[in-house]
Amino acid sequence: MNFKSTLIVTAYAASTLFAATVYQNQVGFLTNGLKQIVVIDGAGKDVVFKDSAGTAALTVTAPEAQAWEPAGKSASLVDFSELKTPGTYKIYIGDEEVGHPVIISDNAYEGVTKGALKFFYFQRASTALEEEYAGIYARAAGHPDTAVRYHASTGHETSLDSTINGAKGWYDAGDYGKYIVNSGITTYTLLQLYQQNKAYFDTLKLNIPESKNEVPDILDEIRWNLDWMLSMQDKDGGVFHKLTTKQFAGMVMPEKATAVRFVIGKGVEASWNFAAVMALAADIYSPYDSVFADTCAKASVKARWWAYTHPTAIYEQPKDIGTGTYTDALVWTLKLWTNAELFRITGDKVFTDSLHSLKITRKKASLQSWSHSLMLEAFTIATNPEVFEAADVDSAKAMIFTLADSYVESLDKNGFGVAMTNNDFYWGSNSIAANKGMVLIHAYILTKEEKYFNAAIGLADYLLGRNPLDKSYLTGFGVNPVMNPHHRISQADGIEAPVPGMLSGGPNASANDAGTCRQDYAKGKAPAEAYYDNACSFASNEVAINWNAPFAYLVGSIQAILATGKTYDTSSKSKATYNNLESIPAKKPQFKPATARNRLVVKGNSLRLEMTGVDGVKKYYDLRGKKLR
Repeated sequence: MNFKSTLIVTAYAASTLFAATVYQNQVGFLTNGLKQIVVIDGAGKDVVFKDSAGTAALTVTAPEAQAWEPAGKSASLVDFSELKTPGTYKIYIGDEEVGHPVIISDNAYEGVTKGALKFFYFQRASTALEEEYAGIYARAAGHPDTAVRYHASTGHETSLDSTINGAKGWYDAGDYGKYIVNSGITTYTLLQLYQQNKAYFDTLKLNIPESKNEVPDILDEIRWNLDWMLSMQDKDGGVFHKLTTKQFAGMVMPEKATAVRFVIGKGVEASWNFAAVMALAADIYSPYDSVFADTCAKASVKARWWAYTHPTAIYEQPKDIGTGTYTDALVWTLKLWTNAELFRITGDKVFTDSLHSLKITRKKASLQSWSHSLMLEAFTIATNPEVFEAADVDSAKAMIFTLADSYVESLDKNGFGVAMTNNDFYWGSNSIAANKGMVLIHAYILTKEEKYFNAAIGLADYLLGRNPLDKSYLTGFGVNPVMNPHHRISQADGIEAPVPGMLSGGPNASANDAGTCRQDYAKGKAPAEAYYDNACSFASNEVAINWNAPFAYLVGSIQAILATGKTYDTSSKSKATYNNLESIPAKKPQFKPATARNRLVVKGNSLRLEMTGVDGVKKYYDLRGKKLR
């Protein structure tokens, strides 16, 4: 090797050795929004953003590196918000190009918003997806669900002649089940996205079969699921828990999954959840279809009454059923959420009596989920100050700000600028990020303080690539997107790229599926790196409607707010549209509550301690005190 060659090799090695690594949103940055990238090993260096002509448009010196514990590394958070000219830029540190192209646009989040919402069309049950709307992901109809059997747990006749029409709805996740409690929070989140951003979503087209009518596409898509939810209400008002086969199907297309389908269980979790969603739906759909809206309102109060009169009807998974359980939802949070929604649309004080049966305080603040609904009640009360009592509004706001402020505080000396901690990286961690974003957007709506809005943008950036895996967790979007989700259709359709617009569950430090995947992808990894892009990984790479919904809310709200320059107006008083509904009893019925008691029982050939609470719920422990279910 000659001297000149040695210099070239040495120079290349030095360049590689000291090269900085960049993590960024891979989809795009909004023109007037916060713009940040993460730089590893770049502190004190100039970060240059060059336009398509190669001209330096902005130079920023990378600040001192700060740690972000979930990534297990330190980084410099580089802010280039000053760059506001739309276009595509490249990032340079020294003479080296780093990271991915930086796209700045007024509509940078519109594509991912449409994609996240179109996912629900791809999850439709009981219909074929036509090429005009689904493109290469067109497929045959599966699960007509027009003659679904009753499972014995419903209390109905189980003969072949006794069936229910449970058509439509969305497949819940990577499987083909349909579950009311998870479907409920999903539908509610999407309804809130529309309610708070009507001007934007009234004209946003998703290319679905209903796109040519006069109803906003987002509402048409939501209605597909509402129609199914309504079919799950029994004649007495109670709501069936789920519609599934007895066991999960294999990795086959919907039309190949032909096992018998059942409606299973009937309980207060599904009934309260259903009632809350239908109340909001009644309000939102009234300008478009008053008959449908009235149906929703009446179904809501009927389900509420059934839940009131059956307080101990807690769902328990039947022994012969192996599909998703969705048990252990906190019923008291569902109850409060429902009564807040019904009071808002009716003005009937019977609902405020129920609301005041348990005071809400900042100490009870907890991130919303299918199992914990108190924050949903807080959202409704806080954004309707002209409807609810001042003390209730203050308490609701306190809950929202308690969480939102803690998220903002976590950004102090945070090298990735992401409001996530080690404790957030469990099953469905990406939904934690998205739901935190939903809390922050509500805090912004209530205060107009940029710190909340910017923290929400940071979470969206994280999900779209600003993470230590350089991964866009939304299929079909970004330079390095998820490619092998745990999603039956994507694995069985013969198409290399998965169905687009699906949010992966995300890093899971527990790696609950290590046995199935035959590797512990979390071992030796920082929490934010404990992820496996493989269909075997149901614990880190499954998709689910209740994960996509808050993501759609997050990116859709950010896009709508910056595109329109407006936020939801909380000062206008809602009209009590449904003030003469039938079936709203004035008082709670009198019934004798269950008595708390303990006893020893034999279960599974073992001696167990059975503890029955005052609500009638039974829980089982081994003799050392470990909870079994």
